[in-house]
Amino acid sequence: MNEVYKDKLEILRQRIPIGLRHGLTLLESLDGDLEKAEVKFREEMVAIIISKTGVTADVAIKHLTKSNFDIAATIKNIDEERYTFTELVLRKFKDKKEDALDKIAYAIEEKYNLKREFWLNFNTLKELPSELYCLMAIWEWLNYESWEDYESALSFNLDIVTDQIKNKLGLTELANSVKQAKDIRTLIYTQYRIDKGIKDYVAASNEVQRHEEYKKCENVYVTQRPILIDRLYELVKNNIDKFP
Repeated sequence: MNEVYKDKLEILRQRIPIGLRHGLTLLESLDGDLEKAEVKFREEMVAIIISKTGVTADVAIKHLTKSNFDIAATIKNIDEERYTFTELVLRKFKDKKEDALDKIAYAIEEKYNLKREFWLNFNTLKELPSELYCLMAIWEWLNYESWEDYESALSFNLDIVTDQIKNKLGLTELANSVKQAKDIRTLIYTQYRIDKGIKDYVAASNEVQRHEEYKKCENVYVTQRPILIDRLYELVKNNIDKFP
């Protein structure tokens, strides 16, 4: 280290949170002028924030000061000030739509104080704005399907979910195929009279899994699930002012 500027560098670092190399470079370029070095550092930091966020210099210096000139923290604070939670999530997880939807659904659950006994009560969801209701109903059903399985999910608030899939998201084929799968399952379970015991229940379930039309319906779901995720994401994106 240049001994000429060693003491001045220590003083400069007491004034501003600057790295050793950066501080020394500034002092050397400004003939050891502490005041000019401090001003130059602040100007550099402001320029970086403006280039990354597009805010004014006043806004940049306000948040830089608040964040002790930590660039990452400054950008985070600026974004939190000018974007809603949902906007931030969509910006951060634009290539991970399921992660984005999951975080937004949780935010809705928190904001509206939705109570759950492991699964949400769909009757309480009806009080939400229609766009939020659509997301929460379908997302809860998708989570149920992932936790249990497709066949079990056919008995989990399916009429509500398929109505939203068809009428709110325009996925008629998907909605109809899921309802058809439920009808096939109901018919088979009725024939086996599963109320008689677990043996009949297992036999009925096995019969459902072997049913050709049922397998076609399940394949439609597997094929169109990514489209369903895309439609939910677009629902949020196109109605962003309705979300937290």
